[in-house]
Amino acid sequence: MNKKSVLGLLLFSCAVIVAMFLGTKLMIGKQPEPDYNQNMSENSDEVTRPTHEEDKDSQNQTLDYVTEDEWYYSDTTNDVIEDTEDEVDNNEQTEPSDIEDSNTADITEDTEDAIEDSEASNSADNEETPADIEEAENENNTELSDSNSDNVDEEDTTDTLGGSVVDLPDMQLISDSNQVDYMKHIPDMVFDSKIEVALDIDNPVLDIKAKSAILFDAKTGEVIYYKDPVIPVFPASTSKLLTALVALDWCMEEEQVTTGNELDLVATDSTLARLKKGQMLTVRNLLEGMLVPSGNDAAYVIAAHVGRKSLKNENASLKEAIPEFVRLMNDKAKSLGAVNSNFKTPDGYDAIGQYTTAFDMGLVGMAAADNETILEICNKSKARNVFVDGFDVTWSNTNSLIVKESGRYYPYCLGLKTGTSTMAGRCLISVAKKDDKQVVSVVMNSDAVGRWEDSTKLLKYGLEN
Repeated sequence: MNKKSVLGLLLFSCAVIVAMFLGTKLMIGKQPEPDYNQNMSENSDEVTRPTHEEDKDSQNQTLDYVTEDEWYYSDTTNDVIEDTEDEVDNNEQTEPSDIEDSNTADITEDTEDAIEDSEASNSADNEETPADIEEAENENNTELSDSNSDNVDEEDTTDTLGGSVVDLPDMQLISDSNQVDYMKHIPDMVFDSKIEVALDIDNPVLDIKAKSAILFDAKTGEVIYYKDPVIPVFPASTSKLLTALVALDWCMEEEQVTTGNELDLVATDSTLARLKKGQMLTVRNLLEGMLVPSGNDAAYVIAAHVGRKSLKNENASLKEAIPEFVRLMNDKAKSLGAVNSNFKTPDGYDAIGQYTTAFDMGLVGMAAADNETILEICNKSKARNVFVDGFDVTWSNTNSLIVKESGRYYPYCLGLKTGTSTMAGRCLISVAKKDDKQVVSVVMNSDAVGRWEDSTKLLKYGLEN
C-alpha cells in the first residue's frame, strides 16, 4: 500500500470518528429536558393549595395589613410577620420572644381574613387577623381569631380556634366543637309580638350568602331586610360590642387598670392585643385593644375590672368577677330587647349554651353605633395607644370594610365589629352613613368572602333605598 493510500485511510478514519462524535452530540441534544414546571404543578396541591378558603382572599393583602387571623409586629430592630394560617394546624398562636423586650410594637390581627372560611376549632374575633385573614376580626373562636378573631382577617383572626383554656364555673368553653352536641343546649327561640311586628315588612329579594342576616334603619330602628333573623347563631367576637357597652356603663375612659391573672383565662389561639401581666393602661386603651385588633386578652381585663366594680370588691377572685361581668352582659342585652341571646364569655369564645340571633345582634349593633366612643374606635383602621406605663403600641383593625388598602373598602362604612369561630362562621356587624341615612347590617355565619360581599350589598341597599 503506497503512502497516498495510507494517508487517505487515516483521513477517512478521522472523518468517521468526528462524524460519530458529532452525531452522538446531536442525538443527546435532542433529548427532551425534564419539565420541572410540570412536576411542580403535579405536586402543587400538596404545597400551594390554601388550607383555608380565606387564604385565597388574603392574596391581595399587603404585609402591614392583616385581619383578625394574622398579626404584624415591628420595632426599630425587628420585623416579624406571623400568619395564623400556619398555626391553625396545631391550634396555637405563639408570640415571638422579642415582643417581651420591646417597648414599641405594631400589632394587628379578622378576621377577619387570611384563614377565611375554615377556622377550624373555636375562636374568640374572636377577626380578625388585618386584611383578609380577618380577620385572626385572629374574632373569638376560630379566623379561625380574627379573633379572635373581627385578626385575622379577618383576619380577617377568629377569632380564635380551639385551644387550651382555663375554665371558670358555668362558662363551659369549647376547645373542640366536634366533641360537643352544641345545639342540644339551645332552647327554642322566642318569636314575640315585637319581633313579629318588626319583621312585618315587604322584604326585598337580595342574594345573601350568610345563614342569617338583617338590616336596620339605625335612626328609626325599622327593619329594612332580613334573612332567617330569629334562628340561633353564635356571636364570636361580635359580642365584644356588648362587652364595650357594659364597660362604658361602668367606667370612665380615663380610668386606670392594671392587667393581672385574668390573662391566663385567654385561649392560646385567641386573637390578641398582646397585653402582658402588670401593664398599666386605661379603659380607653382596653376598648381599643378589644375592638380594633379584636383582642380577647383586652376583653378579659375589662371583664375582671368591671366585675369587681359591680361586686364592690377589688379583691374578688376571677371565679367571682368574670361570671359577674357576664351577668351584666346578659342584663344589658335584655335591656336592649335581645330576648333570644345568652352570653357566656366576655370575648365571644364558643361556649356551651352561648347563642344569639341576627335580630338580637342588630339591636346590640344599633346601640353600639349610637355610642360615640365605640363608633370612634371602630372607625379606626389603625389605633396607636400609649399606655399609662409608657408602652407604645399600634393595632390594625380586623374590619376590611374600613381599611382602604384591603380591597374590600366601602367608603360609607363607619366600622363596627368582625367575629369568627368554628360555630359562628364568619360574622360582621357594620354601620354605614350617607347624607341623612344611617343603617346597621348584621351578617352571621357567612364565609370568607361572603361576609364582606353580604355586608356591602346590605349597606348599599339600605343607603340607596
